[in-house]
Amino acid sequence: MQRQKTDFEQTSTELDIIEKVNDVSLAFSSALGLDFQSGQIYMALLRLGPVTTGSLAKEMKIDRNKIYRKIDDLVSEGFVSMTLSSPKLCIPTDPENSIELVLQKKKKDIERINKIKKDIIKKVNGVVSSPFGTSMPTFRVIQGLENVYSGIGLALETAKNIVYIVTPIKDIMRMYHSDIPDKIKICKKNGGTVFLITDSDEKLMIPYIKRLNATENKIGKLPSNGRITVFKNTQMFMSDSTNTNDFMDENSDISLCTDAPEMTNNIFSLCKFLWDVATPLNPKKS
Repeated sequence: MQRQKTDFEQTSTELDIIEKVNDVSLAFSSALGLDFQSGQIYMALLRLGPVTTGSLAKEMKIDRNKIYRKIDDLVSEGFVSMTLSSPKLCIPTDPENSIELVLQKKKKDIERINKIKKDIIKKVNGVVSSPFGTSMPTFRVIQGLENVYSGIGLALETAKNIVYIVTPIKDIMRMYHSDIPDKIKICKKNGGTVFLITDSDEKLMIPYIKRLNATENKIGKLPSNGRITVFKNTQMFMSDSTNTNDFMDENSDISLCTDAPEMTNNIFSLCKFLWDVATPLNPKKS
């Protein structure tokens, strides 16, 4: 006789399904250049099939006006089509075609920039007589998760010393679907060492941590819900919070970037202390 699942087992199974769907949504939204919520909407359309925008809003428990705006954006970018029926139904573009659409756009952008880059630099050099850059400490604010990750990725690509990444597990899940893991590989190949500290070693989270490709991983108490990425003697990136209810709104990620020696060295010392008191990732849990 087949045993019925307990409420706990059913709840656990449902959470596993939600986790997998969110994981795929993150991966796909990253591939398509969409924010996380747009990726969730696209995935919901793939799972539900043709559906009205109102029904989709009810199913996903998202404000109707907000989902209309998201659907309009997805239609404009070619990821969703609308029927001519009444009421109108949302039809998701085949995933393979969606990725191919993004690839074609990226190829055209790259070709366009490659064609004009030499001419642009030549023109800039013709009107700028002073040397580029400055020896003075600089500060800048970067807004939007994609821009923040791009800045960190560029810094990792040229780093040849110690790098500390201190961030909550939710941020690691998003980094896993960016180009940060590849940039860390390049950093290590160039002689750099990347130390990662996060706040969770739950069994489901360990694959995300390990696939980030850091030299070593540790679990410890973080000084805040924010992200710290600091490069020895060069620069650092600090975000005030990456673990809030704005998790799905990637534009809410704001990071301070500076190469000011005093600030960078102080934060580097803090991260070294956090590393010394943190616990190594338990290999048995993987």
